[in-house]
Amino acid sequence: MNSDRRTIGLIAALCVASMAAVQSRDSVSVKASLGTLKSQLDSIAQKTPGTLGYSLHHLKMRDRVDRLGDELFATDSTLKVAIMGAAIEQVTSGKIAYKSVRTLIPGDRNAGGFFYSFRDNTELEFKEVVHQMIAQSDNTATLMLMRWIGGTDVVNAWVQQHGLKQTRLISQYPISPELEKNEAKIEELKRDVAKWGMGVSTPNQMRELMEMIVDGRAGSDAATDEMRRILTHQYFDEGIGSQIPPWVSVASKSGRGARTRSGLAVVNSPSGTYVLSIFAQGPPDATSTWHDEVATSIRGISKAVWQHYHPTDKWTPPAGVEKFW
Repeated sequence: MNSDRRTIGLIAALCVASMAAVQSRDSVSVKASLGTLKSQLDSIAQKTPGTLGYSLHHLKMRDRVDRLGDELFATDSTLKVAIMGAAIEQVTSGKIAYKSVRTLIPGDRNAGGFFYSFRDNTELEFKEVVHQMIAQSDNTATLMLMRWIGGTDVVNAWVQQHGLKQTRLISQYPISPELEKNEAKIEELKRDVAKWGMGVSTPNQMRELMEMIVDGRAGSDAATDEMRRILTHQYFDEGIGSQIPPWVSVASKSGRGARTRSGLAVVNSPSGTYVLSIFAQGPPDATSTWHDEVATSIRGISKAVWQHYHPTDKWTPPAGVEKFW
């Protein structure tokens, strides 16, 4: 009997040791595989003219990789995600009704978007303005929304409350009488706008912002659900989303300046949700050719990430799809 117990104990010990060895090998394999992915992404980034940084987090597998993740980049329109967060919070708190209406004023009008062609005093719904700002990246909708919720300081307060310490909306609207009189502050803002444009952040923090919407840290469950729905209604989907099969839900926002380009995405993939941010900055004389090269790099990074987590998936963007980009 004692001999049998010793035999059973020995078998159990061997099984545990075997399982530990398999887990150890699997752990090493995962780390090696993630290292391979990082090398692939870094290679794409390094071949891109200018500077390109990215940040990736696979929530289910807990994989994290980044390049220049804590470096400052111009956000361009990707920072409209933060404006949306501050706006939706005011709906949640009851300060603004989602279906309330205001009129468009001349100061709201800014080139780049559908609302630019609307007549002064056109009545627009709060929900409509939020959706247009994100889905179409409408600049007139953006200014109107900033005026509606209380301006730049309200957005930056929301950003800071959510721990994004290096993230800042620089564009000022509406401009207060106090700011108009402060010449030193005006000059400082001009320098910041010349350097960063609309706003500034890092690949890690902008990825974190999107992640907060996924896990509910950006607001109530109802608020973050609404934000995710809005982010899936993208007109400009030729970036990260273009490398994901069309039957997979992608919540995204892109941005572009004279010599900058960026993209954010939450990909609800079969392997689990992952969040990806990509930011690029070109030389002072960046041309349309540079923008084309960066767009290719953004798509290349997105494709590499998708294929890494779905190696048996046979889908690729079909021939001729570039005609729609």
